[in-house]
Amino acid sequence: QAYLGKVLLYQKRYAEAYAQLNAVITAKGSLVDMPYGDNFDITKEDGPESIVAVQHSVGTDGTGGDNGNVGDMLNFPYGGVTPINCCGFFQPTIDLANAFKVDASGLPLLDGSYRTNPYTSDLNLSATQKASYQVDRSIAFDPRIESTIGRRGVPYRDWGIMAGDSWIRDASNGGPFVAVKNSIEASQIASGTGPGMTNVTGLNVNLIRLSDVYLMAAECAVETNDLTTALTLVNAVRLRAAKIAPTTINGAPAAAYKVSPYPSFPNATYARNAVRFERRLELAMEGHRFFDLVRWGIAKQTLESYFAFEGKYFNYLNGITIESRDEYFPLPQDQIDRSNGILKQSPGY
Repeated sequence: QAYLGKVLLYQKRYAEAYAQLNAVITAKGSLVDMPYGDNFDITKEDGPESIVAVQHSVGTDGTGGDNGNVGDMLNFPYGGVTPINCCGFFQPTIDLANAFKVDASGLPLLDGSYRTNPYTSDLNLSATQKASYQVDRSIAFDPRIESTIGRRGVPYRDWGIMAGDSWIRDASNGGPFVAVKNSIEASQIASGTGPGMTNVTGLNVNLIRLSDVYLMAAECAVETNDLTTALTLVNAVRLRAAKIAPTTINGAPAAAYKVSPYPSFPNATYARNAVRFERRLELAMEGHRFFDLVRWGIAKQTLESYFAFEGKYFNYLNGITIESRDEYFPLPQDQIDRSNGILKQSPGY
């Protein structure tokens, strides 16, 4: 039903999609009671929130790790002092890190003002400045940032304090942050990685989890003008986030963490923006974002806005434009040939 609901959502058959998604929500129970971090814990896989997941196994299936998560094997921090050292790809962006900022009420900055005075960690500081760097604990962040983004000066899983450049392949090219959700605890490496291949783990990859279903259902509710239901669904996701324990440094919070439910959705435009922003925060680094943007018809404007912002820090992003064909992958020519003309190439290729 979750998969069918997603298909119907992509077809913009919102009422039918909501019926399928709501059935899953009813059957699964309260999201608020399901710990957020369990989704990224190798010892708690296939829990109540998991709906569709790619199953991975290492060490006990006789393959020597061939059934492990090779899709993420290059996405760990890159530095000789880290428990897993390979290979520094798939880094969170500066724009994403700042999207986790909240206002005084604990709500996201839907108007884009999170880009004002952006937090960039130690990027582009001098060697002297980097040597004395201290993380700014005064920034008001949604606590989900620490489950998503490794930040210098902040504990990273049980690996210790994220050390900055020495954990990053090339900060001048990829930025000052590292990914978290695809990683595992250092204490789990012995049992959770392939023999002789610590960067091949048994961590499953969630394709659909319950909070995704909540937010797809909320999207359907907005598009059918049921803003009350949309508010309830989005707030369930946020109330669960509010239960995340603060990340601490020497006993004190690493940021001014706060996340609160929305008091209301005053109109459909506001509600739509809130649902879309919540998907970005909740599902960040899980592979949904681009497809969401395409479905919403805002890929070009969103990505070009991102390139303009992030291009202030990385010159190679300046001037990039998105063409219509960029929203779709090309079909392999051999498959077109085998179809005897039934399959047609995606427009623009």
